[in-house]
Amino acid sequence: MKYFAKVKKLDEHLEEEVTLDIDGVVFTAFIDICPYEIKEGQDYPVNISFTIFNDLHIRLIENRVKELERIQESYRYLIRGIVREGFVDAGLRVVDEEGYLDDYPEIIGEYAEIKVDRIGVEFL
Repeated sequence: MKYFAKVKKLDEHLEEEVTLDIDGVVFTAFIDICPYEIKEGQDYPVNISFTIFNDLHIRLIENRVKELERIQESYRYLIRGIVREGFVDAGLRVVDEEGYLDDYPEIIGEYAEIKVDRIGVEFL
């Protein structure tokens, strides 16, 4: 799903790192695709996805929360929300581009927590 994100911060040392604000949800992501120059303070159309490098860590949760929680100062996040086909509704639709959740049809429609290694952003 396309969102309009405000670029809050560009990392001066790692050009792929960007901090975004989408409707009050602020998070740090890796730039997967950016076909043009972006600037702090400007709004851009984006898609949000996630990447897992090793094992998928997912668990059902009782709390009906939708959020992105950064794990310490790393790029890892806990994505909490409702699992849908092809994405997690964590207040924002975080797309499962790699099909990590395809093997878990039983959790569709359930609230879950997924540990991801990074959140990716594609500037459209």
